[in-house]
Amino acid sequence: MQACQIFSDADDVAYRLGQLSTSQEAFREAINQGHLHRVRLTANHPLIFPGLEMWGWIVGSLRDQLRGLGWVAHEKATYPVTVHPDLNLAISVASGDANVGNPFASPSTRSKKGKHTVEAVEQNCQLDMFVDLIPEPSHYSENDGYDTWVLLHHTDHLKNEIRFELSRPSSIDQSGKINAWFERILLGAIDLDDDFAVITPPGGPDIEIDIRRKNA
Repeated sequence: MQACQIFSDADDVAYRLGQLSTSQEAFREAINQGHLHRVRLTANHPLIFPGLEMWGWIVGSLRDQLRGLGWVAHEKATYPVTVHPDLNLAISVASGDANVGNPFASPSTRSKKGKHTVEAVEQNCQLDMFVDLIPEPSHYSENDGYDTWVLLHHTDHLKNEIRFELSRPSSIDQSGKINAWFERILLGAIDLDDDFAVITPPGGPDIEIDIRRKNA
């Protein structure tokens, strides 16, 4: 298996994201929205809920942010991803360990992944093995399987920041966690001490609501 390629320089990151028809701002806003909705919860919510709440809002916001770049929602049973059909790419969302964002250590996902994630990683490995034989993206069909990336995020309570990266997985360990990567695009961190809690509306057409007075 090839060594992991890491993109951390700002220009390299921007260029690679452009190749994937994404942007750093879209990922940052998605993480931002997930955090904003998580911190609104109270101690009376179930212990499992904050993680689900953040995950769900990241997925939804990412779809909103990327829809103008050709990405659409795609659901396969309990495995929601955002896909770019023309590029045959898919993005899932997962929380990671403290190594997220660290170019000198390899991160892993925090929780065990299901069979759909295992299948996605296996598909990545097949695409990587036969990269010279892979047709152009326009020749793909949905049945060929997507090249899957993971938007990894980690909330570091000691540093009071959220680090995040877009990475392409290559391996899952025996415990069911993704633990190796073909590529990692480091996207920086959100400083939770900053006044960053500004909701940025997603791009797209405006929605007009026709409000009329009810007749007496």
